[in-house]
Amino acid sequence: MARPPKELTPEKSVEDLLGSKIRKLRLARGWEITELAAKVFVSPGRISSIETANDPPGRDLTLKLEQVLDAKGALLELQMLIRAEAFKNYAQRFLRDQAGARSIHEFSPGVPGLLQTAEYARALMAVSFTDNPEGLEDSVVRRTERQAVFDGGNPPWLWIVLAESALYQVHDRPEVMVKQIDHLLAMSERPYIHVQVLPLDQPAVPGSISLLTLRDGTRTAYAEGFHTGTYYQEPDDVDRLQRGYDHVQAGALDLDASVQVMRNARRKHQR
Repeated sequence: MARPPKELTPEKSVEDLLGSKIRKLRLARGWEITELAAKVFVSPGRISSIETANDPPGRDLTLKLEQVLDAKGALLELQMLIRAEAFKNYAQRFLRDQAGARSIHEFSPGVPGLLQTAEYARALMAVSFTDNPEGLEDSVVRRTERQAVFDGGNPPWLWIVLAESALYQVHDRPEVMVKQIDHLLAMSERPYIHVQVLPLDQPAVPGSISLLTLRDGTRTAYAEGFHTGTYYQEPDDVDRLQRGYDHVQAGALDLDASVQVMRNARRKHQR
């Protein structure tokens, strides 16, 4: 006997409202989930996750659903509301998936959170917490606690491309940078952590790119700028960011040369 569909509460969230509307439009046409999935070229499970408000569609998939369901712009409007709300909590889903990822590839203009010392993180975030010292300390603790993923029995494969400028820009005081670079060098000695330095004379991309491979093989991507970030799950979006990362990595130094650059930067901060 088929399990009854999940009861949605459209008044609860925009995700529920979107899922409810898609389900109603599908049923009005007498289509099974498998039929709608075939028309927009995704799996039935993907449609199910949308209708149950567990995983809302991205813009590209929403446009396809708009077309086949003749929704007259209603679905896209709801998807834009979800996107706007997501910007307020732009990193939450990404950080959750990052914690359980099988591999992480990242380009960063600054030392990424997974490799930051508490002192570096505190100096970096202090500008955003000038009137809230307790909030600053809470954020520092949360950021450093994320690094515990490397101390377990099945740590992720981490490959970082780091902009060279991050090694020379002083945050708070030179001693902070010395300890931060020491931490980078120490973490780089672990067999599953790799840091390549992108020289100053090589092209980069604006902001950071993080590529995740989850335990089930799913690939996702996250791009972040100043106080903005977007978590991408659609394959076309992930492929686009993968190409951006590949171009940046192609200009990076090899691992041994990168270690030497980090050591040189450390000596400069000791002067």
